[in-house]
Amino acid sequence: MADDVNAAATAAARERLAADLRDLGAALTSLQAQPDLAPEVQELISSWDHLRSRALLDAASSEGGGLQGGEAAAEAAAALLQTARSAALVSANPSLVAQAFAAICSLFLCSGIEGWPPEVVPIVSKLAGGVLEYFLNQQLDSRIRSAAGGVVASLLCQPGCAACLLAAPGAGGTVEALIAAARREGELQRDDAFALLAALVNADAATAERAASAEAALLPIAVERIRSGAAPLGPLRLVLALAIDNAGAVRAHVRAAPGLGGAAVDLLMALGAAHLAVQQGAPQRQEMLVKVLWVLCYLMVDRSPAYPEVLDALTSRGALPRLLALLRSPNKEVSKFAACALDEFARQDAGADALFKVPRAASELAAALRRAYADDEDPPLAQYYAAHALSRVLDHSEGGRVAEALARAAVAEGSTGSLLGALAGQIMASVSYVDSHVQLGMLIAGASVLARILMSATAAEQLRVIRRVPLLPEACILALDYWQPRLGNEHKAVCSDLFLLVACAAGFDRAQAVRLQRSPRSAQPPAATADTAAARAALRAAPGMEGMLRLYQDWLYSQPAAAYACGGVEVVAIKWLLALPEVRAPAAPTAAGPASAGPTAAAARAPAAAAAAPPPGAAGGSSAAAKPLVPEAGSGGSSRADGSGPSCSSGGDVGSGGGSGAEAAARPPACGGCGKSAEAEAPLLRCAGCRAQHYCGKACATAHWPSHRAACKAARTAAAPRS
Repeated sequence: MADDVNAAATAAARERLAADLRDLGAALTSLQAQPDLAPEVQELISSWDHLRSRALLDAASSEGGGLQGGEAAAEAAAALLQTARSAALVSANPSLVAQAFAAICSLFLCSGIEGWPPEVVPIVSKLAGGVLEYFLNQQLDSRIRSAAGGVVASLLCQPGCAACLLAAPGAGGTVEALIAAARREGELQRDDAFALLAALVNADAATAERAASAEAALLPIAVERIRSGAAPLGPLRLVLALAIDNAGAVRAHVRAAPGLGGAAVDLLMALGAAHLAVQQGAPQRQEMLVKVLWVLCYLMVDRSPAYPEVLDALTSRGALPRLLALLRSPNKEVSKFAACALDEFARQDAGADALFKVPRAASELAAALRRAYADDEDPPLAQYYAAHALSRVLDHSEGGRVAEALARAAVAEGSTGSLLGALAGQIMASVSYVDSHVQLGMLIAGASVLARILMSATAAEQLRVIRRVPLLPEACILALDYWQPRLGNEHKAVCSDLFLLVACAAGFDRAQAVRLQRSPRSAQPPAATADTAAARAALRAAPGMEGMLRLYQDWLYSQPAAAYACGGVEVVAIKWLLALPEVRAPAAPTAAGPASAGPTAAAARAPAAAAAAPPPGAAGGSSAAAKPLVPEAGSGGSSRADGSGPSCSSGGDVGSGGGSGAEAAARPPACGGCGKSAEAEAPLLRCAGCRAQHYCGKACATAHWPSHRAACKAARTAAAPRS
């Protein structure tokens, strides 16, 4: 896919270069009849055929493969620059000079696709400095200045060129001149000045601090131009350059810029309407839309102080439906950043509540998951953000009815099973994706939404839902094998969702949960059926399952609050699994014991499971791993799941703070009422009901009972004698 994109970009650059050279040659030829031509112009005309042939041979030939950087590009560009240096042409024929700059820009776009070798970078940066003089010269025609700005922008995008330019003598004056151009009222090249500053900011921390400073006063101007929609692309580029990969003080200046959130939402409304009207739209509009979505993500991430302003703007101006509609964009970058913005918006309770109130919000998010899965996208892209935003919608106090609607839709989906396949695919991909933060986010979002959909289905529908994803049990078992030893206490409860999904696939339903709660000894698990055979076989093939279940049960006993949070059904499902003969079957002996299938085994089995999946739409339904569920490193962009970057998901640091009941028991207990520990005070007493909570005495137990009642009941249910 990436090779196809690069090949298309190369071909387009070659075509553009050929056209620019052809137009410039025709313009030069037309000058031959004019008297008193400058000597350098006469020389250029006489050597034009050779120069054009050389440029086309090196950069536009499909057989030659284009310039691989090299000195030929710099040589051809220097010859073209001589055209622009003619004072006669600058004053008498500015359009010809602009054409020369356009040809230089096309030449470097063509030659720079594969990148330049280090020895060429100083030559190119010197050339950029020469062209920059034309951009900063206010006496020149605006066409020349605009074309010169395009050339410099193209050159500074190449690795190392901006840093090399800033290292040249007098670079400080260049930065100040660009700041002045960006601030100047009525300056036609303001947008270009912002864009050039953005390229320099990316290369130098000192330049970033200067551009973000109150003295430079660029941020208020950028905010106003973004709000007005007057050439906002350059200001957007500068804002993002300052916000990303810079020191904390620079980022703080951006987040504190008054009105930036509202301005971004205003531009989103304007661009979104045009984008939806024409679908694709102009490339520049596409870039602006992606960048304004990125700015919104940045302003909401990591509990940013700018979040309240963005929340108010998105909810009071009717922008949320527009943002949801952008999930349907055929442009993958637009749809991905729209999903990311919705994810960040829903991370805080106020945002999740506002998103829940938007009609069809859950349907749009579910449809985005289906489309991304059907289009063979990697799970860490739009699916990842959409799934987490959907989980927050389902967390709403009235989210149960939304989950029921999704369950009915999943039953009616037919053999494709794309929504469930996308969610199960994230669980499978979480085992081996390259970024651990993204891994955890995919696991939590996929397991949470799947479990809620499954438990909202009727008992008769549950197995019909699970049959849509034949490898769901294996995906969950692999994830448990990999994640249970790695999760800290703050995230360990996700295992409850995974165990519940495995249990439902093996035949567990809510009716059995009720029977188990009433009579633990009499409610035996049913025998395997054709519908549950695959799940039972997966359990039989996982020798560490019983150990994982007991370790997790011990952890729940030591964490009554976690047992209460995960809910009584999940606790009973764990007990039900432990009663299965497939789980209690003797395991093959290993050196590390039966519960040590471990992350190495899980990582080894994940690619094989993905390869064994049937293709989408094949007989029997779509598999959880029917897509490339073990993405290559680098695919899907640089997302972070701890909320510290605009591409982010649920989750946080993966720690080893969880662990077994033995580890929990090693920690000194504390009174649930006053918090005093057994080491510092007299021995503590246990709660008579659950035996898990400790108290100093009757007074503390009585005072804490209203808070402890539900957790105590759940723990007593889980601790009932095993059948």
